[in-house]
Amino acid sequence: TPATLQTSLNQQILHGIQQSFQKLLTQHAQTQAADRQAQRWQQALYNSFAVWDWDGASRRLFCSDEWTSLLGLPHDSIRSVRKLLKQIHPEDRVLFKNTLKKLLVGSLDKLDCEIRFKHAWEDYIWLRTRARVTDYYEHGAARRIIGTSVNITARKKAEEEIYDLCQQLHNSELLYRELMKNASDAILIVDRQNGRIIDANLHASALSGYSMKELMGMDRSQLLKNPDGGCIPCQDKGLIRDMLLIGRHGQQHIIDISCTSVNISGRHLAQCIIHDVSEHKAIEERLQHLAHHDPLTGLPNRILFRDRLQHAIHKAQRNNTLLALCFFDLDRFKSINDTFGHDAGDQVLVCIAERLTKAIRASDTAARLAGDEFVVILEDLEQQELIQPIATKILRRINEPINVAQQQVRITSSLGISLYPFNTQNSDTLLSQADTAMYLAKENGSGLEFYNGTENIEQESLDLWPAQKNRSQ
Repeated sequence: TPATLQTSLNQQILHGIQQSFQKLLTQHAQTQAADRQAQRWQQALYNSFAVWDWDGASRRLFCSDEWTSLLGLPHDSIRSVRKLLKQIHPEDRVLFKNTLKKLLVGSLDKLDCEIRFKHAWEDYIWLRTRARVTDYYEHGAARRIIGTSVNITARKKAEEEIYDLCQQLHNSELLYRELMKNASDAILIVDRQNGRIIDANLHASALSGYSMKELMGMDRSQLLKNPDGGCIPCQDKGLIRDMLLIGRHGQQHIIDISCTSVNISGRHLAQCIIHDVSEHKAIEERLQHLAHHDPLTGLPNRILFRDRLQHAIHKAQRNNTLLALCFFDLDRFKSINDTFGHDAGDQVLVCIAERLTKAIRASDTAARLAGDEFVVILEDLEQQELIQPIATKILRRINEPINVAQQQVRITSSLGISLYPFNTQNSDTLLSQADTAMYLAKENGSGLEFYNGTENIEQESLDLWPAQKNRSQ
């Protein structure tokens, strides 16, 4: 009867609303858990290094305790770029401000400056500040910038003293020798005519692994190289960044070289002060990795995934190829956490990430979005018929049993696929369509579904129908 049909339809709508509300609650809980984990990693990083972090959405600048202590200031005393600029020496402020502007508008992707900052109870100190844009707005401007600083005041003073001393070398050989011996950086004196080392200090010997005797007469190109393996030009004066020092046993140190030309008794010499920046570069690389990767699994996070997807779409458009976006999550993952604990749940997620990485090609991308949600970008596909066998192989690999708490647990997952350019040419829509197809696969128990553009017909007419199962199932 019409009354019975109306009652059935109302029950379906109510059921769909309940399921969709539960889905939103689960998504919110997963997002909060991911945010808490990222915050813990970020806090540990900020407690260990002199880091500053600019957020484009709030226009706030956060400086870690280590950073503000470099200037002898209390924590949280610098909370904006304007206050940061006030701490900079007037002669350096314009250069830093202009460089920072280029970083903010997206014309530069990194910053590397040596500038003077006002110290709370001293005069100005020198800080080497490096920064990189870690996230962009769609129009290309910087959304987030993370930077590190290191105090180089002692090095700057040493450079000035050594420069002055070299100018008086012929009048003060004994003082020069004493300063060479006690310098904290490696120092080489090179004959510019033949490129051979005529003097060095003990720090140069320790850094290179060569004895003082072996360094004497060595061609500088054997020891100092650019990243491509070529010879470093011997400048009259200035700093050459991110070069390599090749040690006796092949070990590589990332170095900055300050070069100064000195003329003594008719000989054209170059004084090279070598600063080992390997540790600082390692910290920068770690910061960059943490900003773009999931700390638990090591897979690309949502920020890097979004960048990879945009790049893959442009590449597919340029090469006239197909792109498949696979979205999947684990069925009943919440029961693993409830039964075995969250450490066991983390173990399962790490295992899934490892399996996923091994199941795809090096040219493809696997990423973890949140909780038990993973995505895979399959690129350079010539035919649509190739996609299902690849996706089936991935699904079969993921669904293999896993040992959890000395028990073998069978894992199942549901996978949805959207295609470029057949479904859409927009990255956000492509992700949403893959998510919709995944829930269809979960709903009908097939395990794998392609988005075909018809999944939402009932949903559009009945509002939030069909119902989708809880993500934690």
